[in-house]
Amino acid sequence: MKRKLAIFGLCFAGAELFAANMPPLVLVPAAALLLLLLFLSIARRSRALPLVLGAVAGLCWFCAFGFAVFRPVRALAGQTVTCMVTVETDATAAYQNGQLRGTLTVTGINGKSCHFKMRSNGFPAQEPGETFTADFTMTDLPKDAYRASRLSRGILLQGEYTGGYKTGADSCAPRFALYRLRKNASALLRRWLPRDLGSLEAAMLLGDKAALPDTVQDTFRAAGISHLLAVSGLHLALLCGLFSFGRRRRFYRPLILVRAAVAVFYMLLTGLPISVLRAGIVFLLVLLGDWFYQPIDLLTLTGAAAVLLGLQNPYAPCDIGFQLSFCAVLGVQASVALTRWEEAHIPGQDAEGWQAQLRRAGLAVLSTVQTAALASLATLPVLVAQGLTTSGVGVLANLLTVWMLQPALVLGLVVLALQIVAIPLAIAAPLAHMASFLLAVWLRIFYALASWCAALPLARLYLPREYTLLVLVLLGILALVYYAAGRFRWFLPAGVVCAAVAIVLGVQMQKGVVTMALVGTAGNSAVVCVQDGQAVVLFRGGEANLRAVRSYLADHGAAEQVLTVDLRRSGTEITFDTEEICTAQTMGAYTTRPILNGLTLDIYHTSGGNLAVVGDGRSHIAVMAGSTALSAPVAVDVLCAAGALSDSVQPAAILTTASSSRWLDQPGVQQVYYGQDIPFIQLRPGRSLQIKEAERVALQ
Repeated sequence: MKRKLAIFGLCFAGAELFAANMPPLVLVPAAALLLLLLFLSIARRSRALPLVLGAVAGLCWFCAFGFAVFRPVRALAGQTVTCMVTVETDATAAYQNGQLRGTLTVTGINGKSCHFKMRSNGFPAQEPGETFTADFTMTDLPKDAYRASRLSRGILLQGEYTGGYKTGADSCAPRFALYRLRKNASALLRRWLPRDLGSLEAAMLLGDKAALPDTVQDTFRAAGISHLLAVSGLHLALLCGLFSFGRRRRFYRPLILVRAAVAVFYMLLTGLPISVLRAGIVFLLVLLGDWFYQPIDLLTLTGAAAVLLGLQNPYAPCDIGFQLSFCAVLGVQASVALTRWEEAHIPGQDAEGWQAQLRRAGLAVLSTVQTAALASLATLPVLVAQGLTTSGVGVLANLLTVWMLQPALVLGLVVLALQIVAIPLAIAAPLAHMASFLLAVWLRIFYALASWCAALPLARLYLPREYTLLVLVLLGILALVYYAAGRFRWFLPAGVVCAAVAIVLGVQMQKGVVTMALVGTAGNSAVVCVQDGQAVVLFRGGEANLRAVRSYLADHGAAEQVLTVDLRRSGTEITFDTEEICTAQTMGAYTTRPILNGLTLDIYHTSGGNLAVVGDGRSHIAVMAGSTALSAPVAVDVLCAAGALSDSVQPAAILTTASSSRWLDQPGVQQVYYGQDIPFIQLRPGRSLQIKEAERVALQ
C-alpha cells in the first residue's frame, strides 16, 4: 500500500471522529473488532495494516486521553467552585448588561492550580485577556449542535456565574497582544474602505467576522464560496507564496526561514483556527523537507498533520473546519492524480508549435475546472452531514472568484503597511488612499461576481440529509469495487448513471411530502410548511422570526411562499413576503380552507389567542399563539408549543424549541420532543408522521 503514513493519519482521525460520536458501549465491541483485524493483518502481513493500525491507534488514544485528561475535569460537574479564570478572545456581549459570554480558561480551582477551558453565558468582565476570580456552578456541556465544536476547541464544561467576583491582573499571554493587533488592523481596514467592503477584507485577511453583515455571509454561502471568508490553508499558501521568489530559490535557506516565520506569525495572528493550523503544519513540514533537500508528498504530510492535531485534542476531528479542510485536500489530490493521467493518455504528447501550446492550454483549463469540481464534491458529505447550505453553482463561483483572492489579500496588506508608515512619511498617505481605492474597486467586482452567482437558479440546493448520505456511501462503495477490480476508469460513467438514477428516485420519493419546521426564536418559533416547492408560514414572533423564515426558505431551495397566516394577537407591524396574508385576529371564531396539495387548515380565533391546525384527514398538527379557550377540546397528533399550553388542545406529542418550559411539569404532558436547532415534522399525507432533529425529553 502506497502512502502508508497518509492512510495511517486519516484513519487515526477517522477513528477519533467515530469515537466522539458513538456512545461508550459501542466503543468496546468496536475496539475488540479492530484489535482482531490488527492481529490478522500482522499475521498475514496484509497491505491493510496501516489502515487498521491507524484506526486502533486513534481509538486507543481517544480513550486514554479522555481517561487521563477529560475525566478529572468532568468530575467537577455539579459542583460550585471558586475559579481563577482568564477571558478568551471569543468573548462577546451577553444578554445581561455589562457582562460577556464566551470561553474562559480556568487556571485555578479553590486555590489549586489547573488548566482547562469552560463555556459561560454570562460573567462580569470587560474584554478578552482580563483575569478574575469568581464562583461558578459547573455543569456538563449541553448536548446540542454546538457540543462537538466546543469539545474540538478544548471546552470541557459549562460554568454558571454565581458571584464572588474579584478582579485580577490582565494576562500577558502573546495571544491577547496578537488579538488586539488583529482588532486594530481590522478597524483600520474598515476606516479606509466602504463599510461592507472593509468588513469583507477584514474577514478574508484577518479572520475577523465581527462586523461582517449577515447578508454578505449569506451571499457567499449561497454562491458556494464561504470558504473564502474563513482564513484557511488557501489564504496561508497565497500569502507565504509571495516570499517564494520562484522555483530556483526554493531551497535557499534564508528564504525558507522567512517563509516559516511568516507562516507562524500569520497562524498566530488569525487565532489558530484548526483549518489554518492544519495548513500551517503541512506548510512547515514542506519547508522542513526543502531545508534537507527531501521530496515531499502533500497527502502524506496531510496524514501527519491529522495525527499531530489528533494527539493534542482527540476531539479535533469534530471541528467542521478540520473536516472541510481535509476533504478539500483529498479532492485537490484526486484532481492532481487525474491531471497526471490525462497528460499521459490524452493524444498529442508529441505535438509541436501551436498544437502543443493549444494542448497545454486545454489541459490547464481542464485541470482548473476539475480541481474546483472535485474539491466541491469532496466537501459535499461534510456539508450535508452538518446540515449546511449546498450550492449548485459552487464550481462556477470558485472559477470566477478564487483567482481574485490573492490580489485582495496583497492590497489589504499594502493598505495596512502604508497606514502604519503614513505618520513618519508624508508621501505614504496619498499612496494609502490610492491603494484603498484600488482595493475597494477590486472588492466591489469580487462581491458583484459572488452576488451574481448567488442569484442563479440553482445557487441554493436542498438535499435531504439521510437520503443524500446514503447515496454518497453507495457511490463510495461502488468506487472501491471498481478500484479493487482494476477498472477504476469505468467508475466515472457508472457513477454518473447511478447518481442520475438516485436523483430521479429522490425526487419521486419527495413528491407530496410535507415538512413542517420550527424556525426562529426558541419557545415562540414560526412554523414553515413546505410541499413540492410551495410554502405556507404559520407566523408567530417578531422581526427575528421573519428573518429566520426567509433564511430557512432560501436554504431549502427557495420555496415559493404562497400564504402567510399571522397568528399573533398583537405586535409590531411586519411586512410579509407573500401576497396572500391571513390575519387570525381579524377572522371569525372558526375558519377552514384548503392549502398546498391535499391539506386543510383550520383556524380557531378566541379572545385569548389563536390556534391553527394543519391536517390531511389522518394526522393533525397544531400551532397556537396565546391561550385559546374552546367549547370543546381539539385532539391533535403534535402541538408545536410556544410559551403556554391550553386545555382546549389535547396533543399526543409536543414539539418545542425551548430547553426548559414552565408547562413541562403540568399533568397530562406525556410525550415532549425538544429540538435545539430546527426540528421538523415530516408528514406523508395519509401514510405517516415523523418528528426529526429532536430528542424525547425525560419527564419526571
